[in-house]
Amino acid sequence: DSIKASKYQPRQSIDANSLRELSESIKEKGFIQPIVARKLKDGFEIVAGARRFQAAKLLGIKEIPTIIKELNDKDTFMLAIMENLQRKNLNPLEEALAFKRLMEEFGLTLEDVGKVLGKDKSSIANTLRLLKLPSEIQEALRRGIIARTQARTILAFATEKEQIDIFHQMLKEGLSVRDLERRVKRASPKTKKPLDPFVVDMEEKLQKALGTKVKIIEIKKKNNRGKIIIEYYSANDLERITKKVL
Repeated sequence: DSIKASKYQPRQSIDANSLRELSESIKEKGFIQPIVARKLKDGFEIVAGARRFQAAKLLGIKEIPTIIKELNDKDTFMLAIMENLQRKNLNPLEEALAFKRLMEEFGLTLEDVGKVLGKDKSSIANTLRLLKLPSEIQEALRRGIIARTQARTILAFATEKEQIDIFHQMLKEGLSVRDLERRVKRASPKTKKPLDPFVVDMEEKLQKALGTKVKIIEIKKKNNRGKIIIEYYSANDLERITKKVL
């Protein structure tokens, strides 16, 4: 009763069936691994092991093995994310929201998140881009109706209407990622030419230097005109990129 759930738990929901299975496992074999908690003024807060804690409550267990750590808010959130990522307990949208929260609440850059979690910066950036999807598609991703690869391919469609339309077609027709990619190509202007190898090289160098997704669009090849689109994922990330540019 002195243990409470954490506001820094990145997982937003726990599947009822998997929780019952875990309860049966604990009932039969006991706790194989203790939970991790930190001391608060009015008790303890879970850092890692929210499912084990809920399963124990289902069984009416009064005491559970617990490791107590002294952690600040940032370290608590980081440890919770790392445990869930290692166990593959987070869906893609939960990952994206956790990365965004680390950047907005704790001032971490895209590079910082990648280093701490042992993930490539481009992987972090691609996961964050899922938050740009319409809410209807985000919900389908959260519920596992569509896969991460399908969601990322939908992002290739330029407008929200196109994204929602292709999403509904995908559900109705059972479109695969390859089917989606073919429709992306058909939706692209036929006059669009592949980028010059030099421009592609510059795009890659900018992405590496700025630590974020960069897109170079050629407007008029004749006089070498174009524009550069630089993505950022929080106010802190924008400030970091600006300092690099200036």
